[in-house]
Amino acid sequence: MEHTPLAEEIKKMSISSKKSDDTQAGQPKATSLHITINLITAGLGTGVFTLPWSTAGASIVPALLIVALVLALNAWTISILIEAAERHQTFDLGSLLSRLPGKLGQAAQCLCNMVLWFSMFLCLVGYLIVMVDCVESYLATNPMTTPQSHPHRWIFVMLAALCVLPLCFLDQRRLAFTSIIAVAANANIFAFLMTTYAVEEVNGTRPSVCLFGMSQGSVAMMSAMMQVVVIQMCVLPMYKELEDRSPAKFNRIVAVAFGVLLLLCSGFAVAGYATFGSNVSSNVLKNLPGGHWGHTTRLAAVAAVAGVFPIILASMMAPLWNSETMSSLRANSPNTVQGIATCCVVLAAMLTALVVTDLGFLNVVNGAISLGAFVAIVPSLIGLNLLGPRSENPYWRATMYTLMVVGLTGSAVGLVLTDNYAAALKSACMVKW
Repeated sequence: MEHTPLAEEIKKMSISSKKSDDTQAGQPKATSLHITINLITAGLGTGVFTLPWSTAGASIVPALLIVALVLALNAWTISILIEAAERHQTFDLGSLLSRLPGKLGQAAQCLCNMVLWFSMFLCLVGYLIVMVDCVESYLATNPMTTPQSHPHRWIFVMLAALCVLPLCFLDQRRLAFTSIIAVAANANIFAFLMTTYAVEEVNGTRPSVCLFGMSQGSVAMMSAMMQVVVIQMCVLPMYKELEDRSPAKFNRIVAVAFGVLLLLCSGFAVAGYATFGSNVSSNVLKNLPGGHWGHTTRLAAVAAVAGVFPIILASMMAPLWNSETMSSLRANSPNTVQGIATCCVVLAAMLTALVVTDLGFLNVVNGAISLGAFVAIVPSLIGLNLLGPRSENPYWRATMYTLMVVGLTGSAVGLVLTDNYAAALKSACMVKW
């Protein structure tokens, strides 16, 4: 920001607003470490379990390039949102879009909130599916149980919903504890995949995989990776709770968090594909062998997705809390209204998980939708209208239009090519491993 009297006054107003936020909240802000952990955890949802399956259609080298490209693109678009949020002191996507000029603001806010709710709801359903899959896989590989003794699936779905419900009432600061559990659980899954691969390599039982090839399966890899790391709808509420917040500080946090995600996502993708080959399931947890470590790993995955569930739910609820109707209701009985709304969302996710079971298709479709909405349209509109002098720069405007066109094209293709096309890669593979 330029050092002019007006700029200094705006800066003082911004600082005053932050102090007012702290006073009204009546609780300490989240530190950089808290937000970093929560960002990493938000990227460790169900999407990572689909990465080995999508890598089986893209081959290893293109898959790794896609992982890096998607992370870089999302980090850049997040920085656009954060800069606009700080400039306008608005900390959810819907409200930020409402500041767009004319009727565009109203239309964009309404569309964004609808897509956000739909995308985030699919995420919540996916978390419950993974939790149920893990428990069912544990029972299926446990010699102490028999298929006849297994409870019906609906019982596991209900238990999963009851497990995540209490976590949905924690704030970002307290969620850091559950986030640490989630990160540790994912690290354990990664370690188990690597160990299983090493055992197969020593025993000579590792399947042959494609190191480099060109196939339409790369589209599913792009969509699946988008499902992992599109967290634009989460970052503004996190930024609001950040202690001594500033765009530069948050960008550094994103760089650290995405660096960790680069290692984890690449590791999941390659280790899962190299271990189980082209027949790997769209939920790699189903392929894990039995044994004590295998059983522990499945149960740890339950803890991992349970830690992410409330972070995503909080992002869903942010536009609702900021609406005029809900604000008036919350003024009278805030805890009651928030509790009822949270329980209703969890209940709806539970009912949907009773009939939806295909995690891979769910993740690819959700990733394609997220690419078009939260990576292409939302950052482009904000970059074109809400960044002050930068929005008037012709080169910047050309960049924003390019982002919108390329992103929407990728989204449309992703909604059409939802399979990983692993069979097609076998004939298109150039370098095998």
